Amino acid sequence: MKYILLIACILTLFIACNDDTKVCDVDVRTETRVRFRTKPRGLQERDTTLPEVTLFAVGKDSIYRSQRGLTGMQFSLDRLSDSARFYFRTDDSVRTGPADTLIVSDVLVFYYKRQPKFVSAGCGIILTYAIDSVKYTTGNSPIKTLLVNQHIVTTGNETNITLTF
Repeated sequence: MKYILLIACILTLFIACNDDTKVCDVDVRTETRVRFRTKPRGLQERDTTLPEVTLFAVGKDSIYRSQRGLTGMQFSLDRLSDSARFYFRTDDSVRTGPADTLIVSDVLVFYYKRQPKFVSAGCGIILTYAIDSVKYTTGNSPIKTLLVNQHIVTTGNETNITLTF
């Protein structure tokens, strides 16, 4: 009986010292996902591919630099602030056709609240964002409409923003 108790205590000690808490098998990246759509006159709105896209966080890194053939984008919002500014550039061939393309740009400003959530010792904290609003300049903007589909930016694969050209 003593040996059975001793073996049970040793097994309990091994289980208690298991190092699984330091392993993170959960995706902790929260990225805003944007989809591109177009609405030609007299036709239904549909997904589109932009010929060339440049996107960078103002005052920070570039995210997409002259990327060709994108149907959407994904990027992280600023972890230290409740707003983020992104410079967005493309050409307007989606609207006008390839014959007379112009390079057009815009600044997208995201306003949001950050919400930290503790996952585990191995994963740490996941920062989700609750988007309040997104502003963009008008006038020479290539964007016709901006729709916030999903206000909460999580680790899921849902589309948060739809840009219509």
